[in-house]
Amino acid sequence: MVSDERRANNCTNPAVCSPVWLPCCRWGLSLATAAYASVLVFTTHYPTPEQLIGRPLPPDKLMHFVAYGVFGLLATTTLRAADRWHPRAIMLLLIALVLAAAGDEVTQPLFSRHADILDWIYDCIGIAIGMLPVILYKNATLRQPSR
Repeated sequence: MVSDERRANNCTNPAVCSPVWLPCCRWGLSLATAAYASVLVFTTHYPTPEQLIGRPLPPDKLMHFVAYGVFGLLATTTLRAADRWHPRAIMLLLIALVLAAAGDEVTQPLFSRHADILDWIYDCIGIAIGMLPVILYKNATLRQPSR
C-alpha cells in the first residue's frame, strides 16, 4: 500500500520517499510506546502514588493530562513511523487510547485506588492534545508542493 505522502509526491519506492528516520525508528518507537503504556498502567494502579512520585504530589488532573498527552504523542508518532497514516487509522488509534484510559480508570478500584470520571476526561483531553502535533505536522508535510 502506498502512503498518502508517497502518493502526493508520485513516489512508489519507500527507500527513496520515506524520511530517513522512519525505518530505523519504527521498532524503537513501538517498544517505547509499549514500555510507556506498561509504566502508565503500573503507576495508575499503584496503591500509594506518593511513594513513587514523592511529596508533594502534583495536581491529580495535571498528572492525568500530562501522562496521557505523552501517551497520545508516542502512539501517534509510532503510527506515523509505521507508515499506517490514514484517517481511519488515526480515528481507530484515538478510540483505542480513549478506551484504554477508560479501562485504566475502571480497574483502579481493584487496586485500592479511586476511579473518577474527571480523571478519564483529563486523560482524553491529554490524548487529543498529544496526538495533535503529529497530525498537524503530517498534514503540513502532505500539502507541501513536490520538488
